[in-house]
Amino acid sequence: MKILIFTASTGGGHKRAAAAIKAKINELSPETEVNIVDGMEAIDKVYNKTITEGYHIMATVIPEMYGKLYELTDEKEPAAKAVIKGNEIRAKKLLETIYKYEPDIIIICHAFITNMVARLKKKGLLKTKAISLITDYDAHRTYVSKDIDAFVLPDAGMAGKLHDEFEVPEEKIFPLGIPTFDCFIYNETREELCRHERLDPTVPTVLLMAGSFGVTDVLEFYAQLAMSSDPLQLIVITGRNIRLFDQFDKTILKLHTEKKTKLLYFVDNVEDYMHIADVIVTKPGGLTVTESIACNLPMAIYSAFPGQERYNAEFLVQRNAAVMIDKTNGAQVILDLLHDREKLSSMKESIKKLAHPNAAEDIFLLAKKMYEEDKA
Repeated sequence: MKILIFTASTGGGHKRAAAAIKAKINELSPETEVNIVDGMEAIDKVYNKTITEGYHIMATVIPEMYGKLYELTDEKEPAAKAVIKGNEIRAKKLLETIYKYEPDIIIICHAFITNMVARLKKKGLLKTKAISLITDYDAHRTYVSKDIDAFVLPDAGMAGKLHDEFEVPEEKIFPLGIPTFDCFIYNETREELCRHERLDPTVPTVLLMAGSFGVTDVLEFYAQLAMSSDPLQLIVITGRNIRLFDQFDKTILKLHTEKKTKLLYFVDNVEDYMHIADVIVTKPGGLTVTESIACNLPMAIYSAFPGQERYNAEFLVQRNAAVMIDKTNGAQVILDLLHDREKLSSMKESIKKLAHPNAAEDIFLLAKKMYEEDKA
C-alpha cells in the first residue's frame, strides 16, 4: 500500500501530525510506502509564500480581521464559497504530485488541500480514497466536502457540527484524535526525567512556551512568577525565536532568577519537559494542545488569536483541561492553580478523557481498511 500525506506550512502543527502518522506506519507496517508532501509548495512556491506569510501576518498583526475572516468562511454564503473556489482553481496543479507517488490512499492535513483533492475527485480526475484530518478542535467548513471519503476529528463532540451543519454522513465521521509521537504518551518517570535534566522533582514546575509566533507577553508572566515567594521551577522554551531567547536571558540576569529557571532555545525533547511540568503556559495551537493532552498536562492558555486558536481555548476550558490567563492576572492564576492540588487533579482526570493515545495507529488502520475495501 502507498500512502501520500499532504501537509502545509501554516504553523508547525500540520507537519507534526503528518510526521507522527508516518512514524507509526513505519513502525507497524514497514512495507507500506509513506510520502509527505507540502501541498501548497508543490502547487506553486509563490502561492505557498503568499498563503503562509499572509496567514502569519493576519494572525499576529491583524488578528481581529483574521478572526472575522475565519467566521465568514465558516458560513454557507458567500465567503466560504469564494475561498473554496479559489482553492479549487489550483486543484489540477496537485495532479502532477499525485501521479508521481501513485498513492492508494491520500491523507490531508490542511483545509485548502482538502478543497483541491475534493475538486479533483468531483471532476473524475482522481479516484483515490481521501481522508481529511482536522488538526484543531473546531470543525471549519473549509475542511469539509462531500467528495472526501472520511473525516478524522480530534473529539467526538465535533461530529454534530459536521453532520448537522455540513451534512456529512455519519459513516464518514471518525473521532480518532490528532496523531502525536509515542514519546508524548510513553516516557520515563518524572523523577528520572528531573534527574536527567538536573531539576528537583519535589518542586512545583511551570513550563512556559512562546508558541510558534513567539508572543512576548510570556515575559511578563515569567517575571511575575519568578519574583513570587513561592518555591517554583520555571522551564522556558523559546523555540527558534532568538530575539525572545535573548530577552529572557536578559530578564533572568536582571531579576537574579537563574537558580529557579531553565532557559532553553529550540529542543527536540519537548515531551520530557511536558512530563516534568505541573502546568504549561502556552498558546493553543492544535498540536501543542494535543501533545499536552497526551502528557496529561493542565494548560494555562494565553494570547489565543481569533479563529481556530480561540475555539481551541474555549474547547479546553469547557472540558476542564485549561484555564485562561492574560497579562493582568496570568501569574496569580497559575500560582493559585499550583496551590489547589484538588483542582489540578480534577483537570488531569478531565484531560485523560480527551486523550487519543492510539490516534496515529487508528488513522493508519482506517486508511488500510479503506484500501482493502477499495480493492475488494
